[in-house]
Amino acid sequence: MKNDAYNILLLISKNKFLSFIICFIICFSSLSAENRLVKIGVYDNAPKIFMSENNQAAGIFIDIFEDIAKKENWKLEYIKGTWQECLNNLQSGTIDLMPDVAYTAERYNIYSFHSIPVLSSWSQVYTKKGHHIQSILDLNFKTIAVLGSSVQQQAFIHFTEGFEMQFNLLEFNSFEEAFIAVANNQADVAVANNLYGLFHAKQNGLEETGVVFNPSTLFFATLKNKNIDLLEKIDLHLNSMKENRQSAYYQALQKWISEEISYQFPLWIKIFSLIILFSLVVSIISGIILKNQVNLRTKELKNSYLEMEKKVQIRTSELAKAMEKAQQADNLKSAFLATMSHELRTPLNSIIGFTGILIQELAGPLNDEQKKQLSLVQKSSRHLLSLINDILDISKIESGQLKLDYSEFCLKESIEKVLKIIEPLATRKGLIIKSDISEKINTINCDQRRIEQVLLNLLSNAVKFTEKGEIKVTCTYSNYLCHISIKDSGIGMEKDELNKLFIPFSQVDKGLARKYEGTGLGLSICKKLVEKMKGEIKVMSSHGKGSTFSIHIPYTKEGIYE
Repeated sequence: MKNDAYNILLLISKNKFLSFIICFIICFSSLSAENRLVKIGVYDNAPKIFMSENNQAAGIFIDIFEDIAKKENWKLEYIKGTWQECLNNLQSGTIDLMPDVAYTAERYNIYSFHSIPVLSSWSQVYTKKGHHIQSILDLNFKTIAVLGSSVQQQAFIHFTEGFEMQFNLLEFNSFEEAFIAVANNQADVAVANNLYGLFHAKQNGLEETGVVFNPSTLFFATLKNKNIDLLEKIDLHLNSMKENRQSAYYQALQKWISEEISYQFPLWIKIFSLIILFSLVVSIISGIILKNQVNLRTKELKNSYLEMEKKVQIRTSELAKAMEKAQQADNLKSAFLATMSHELRTPLNSIIGFTGILIQELAGPLNDEQKKQLSLVQKSSRHLLSLINDILDISKIESGQLKLDYSEFCLKESIEKVLKIIEPLATRKGLIIKSDISEKINTINCDQRRIEQVLLNLLSNAVKFTEKGEIKVTCTYSNYLCHISIKDSGIGMEKDELNKLFIPFSQVDKGLARKYEGTGLGLSICKKLVEKMKGEIKVMSSHGKGSTFSIHIPYTKEGIYE
């Protein structure tokens, strides 16, 4: 009996000790989670992020992150500074997280970003009322106020390249200082993001202009490969927030910008309508003979714009309901470009058609100068239509809406068809086109139209950048793959330039871009199409000795890379 009692007391004692250990571990884990301190940089860029009158951090990014921090039991510390000071603090480790950072290729080398964007915005030029800044050309010889080291400054410099403009850039520590400089006549215009301009332009006596550029997505950022766990948690909660219309994410948007957004959305329509109207203004220069026709067309465009504005208002209300299903990994920039490309092609085709009628003198005789100006209008319109088609393709690819149409077809016949299309262009430049297609090449199961699109783009580039010599197309078969190579004797590229060759809107040499034209989208689309067909595209080039582009496509739909 005594032994049994002793054993029972010993068991109770051990269990109490075990219970104490378990409780200690649980409490320690809880305290560790609660004690996580996250330091966040805050600069003045309302309504996205700013310090309120009572010195409290506020704005869209703050509301969203405070909800995440509450769920994760994080403690938050806000460190105020200018934009540049905040970036310096991030570099030195004084802060862990920087809100409201636009993604760029350059910044990707310095900072780490999460995957799901918080907001989308664009850059816009603001000026004092009555200055009548209508286009980028009106900024020639102007003094321009910008936020130092901002994405708006870099994008503006890139945007104006090729216009051969002269202007003076004044750097400031905040958008507020830039707006005040314009109000005090220290600068002619200021460059800022659209959300800041929406809230602060009027109070500084400024108004928005038609100069809009650089649509971008905004994220939280950390120093490269630091605090990755914070970014992963942000993605996790953003994904959940965007699926719930009652979440803190939509409450922040409703609180700060919902009314202005519903009012401002048609501004994009105005901007693109101005592009069309600009093309019409160029055609007016053709003379008094065409004045009645141009006025009639302008009136029709205004009526179309009013109808389009009504449709946009209806679609805006429908968009609020559709966002519950569409707000996952979709890029808002790509979705917008895809929609607008469809809306623009119809009036742009009308411009091309009416210009063709005038050039054929169906509406009356023209002198040589009028024909020359109309030809320029028609060429520019076709170039713009090609750009819109490229944007539509890359938008579909990036948003996952592009579907491939697989079928069996003769690859040799497709290659020969593309060669016949490109041959007149090569002949005009005195170039020789050679082909070497293996006898083993026969039927392939793939998307015929997309294969021909890729080949036509690569051959067009080869003709464009080759002044003399030859272009050779080779097609062979091995290891269940079809290998197609296009070799030219053109200007070629340096090795360090090949890294950005397939980046959208990127062009290797700005001087060459002005000489040969181009948007920087063609090769990016080719790469994405080939990869979507489970293939790959490679390039070898040497400056002054030509380039060789090679495509490797599986013979079957299933491919060999899965």
